[in-house]
Amino acid sequence: MRTNGYRSGRVGVLATLVLLLSIVLFVGCLFWLTVNGPWGGGSLFGDDLFKPASMSTAPPEEISLNASAETVWNITKAIEDLEANGCVFTEYSEEYSGDQTEKLDYAEFRAKAIDRKIVFTAETPESPILLVNVNGNLYEWRP
Repeated sequence: MRTNGYRSGRVGVLATLVLLLSIVLFVGCLFWLTVNGPWGGGSLFGDDLFKPASMSTAPPEEISLNASAETVWNITKAIEDLEANGCVFTEYSEEYSGDQTEKLDYAEFRAKAIDRKIVFTAETPESPILLVNVNGNLYEWRP
């Protein structure tokens, strides 16, 4: 029997239990996404059945730089080489001027790029260039 517009106590208890259950499920989903899902680096409890496409278990390919010293590196070969070693590419969005960069040969640039794993591309009037930002220093390679 309801009097004076008040609800019975059972509805409040049920609503509280549903709220607590949904909070537990939400935290459980976040834990699963962090450990096994796309946010995590793998399972804490054994082998994963799901491996994200971005996570490769194979070691990066190594190209002999002795042989590559004789070949002429062009921008396409350099991008393919760096992608094979786990680098990702993005366009350089800031104002570019050649005065603010240190120019490197391909072997030195490749080592810095593989260590950093992110390479910027920029267009110049002469040719496209690749850039790597390491601790605020900008390194450049051009074919």
